[in-house]
Amino acid sequence: MKQLIITHTSVFIKTILVFFAPIKPIILLVGLSTILDTIAGVWRAKKLKEKVSSRKARKGLIPKLMSYIVAVLLVYTTDFFIINELVSNFISIDYLATKLIALALISVEVKSIDESFKAVKGCSFLQKITDIVLKARDIRKNLR
Repeated sequence: MKQLIITHTSVFIKTILVFFAPIKPIILLVGLSTILDTIAGVWRAKKLKEKVSSRKARKGLIPKLMSYIVAVLLVYTTDFFIINELVSNFISIDYLATKLIALALISVEVKSIDESFKAVKGCSFLQKITDIVLKARDIRKNLR
């Protein structure tokens, strides 16, 4: 009986993992952006001589990471069974809702990283990147 339960549980977990396998890179990107934001926050706190505690970081990082991942998983599930079929008639992008929610979550984290960078360095790295892209575009336009 015990072996039967273990076998069924193993099959169930493997089925869940296979179902969510297509969005593994998206989950990794969302998780990585959240972790990078936490690292940037700790860096900011240390540079600005603010108190940093591992307990505070844990209480902030783990729930945030889990809620983001669960949100992506839930949207993907809805996307898989409902949204994708409706949207695919108009747009040829699979799992658009999942990608949009992931993009929104990642953009929130990037903005937070930029705020930490700005607090420490006094300038926005997003603005610097935008300026470089605009200059490169102008140079390219002038070369034509």
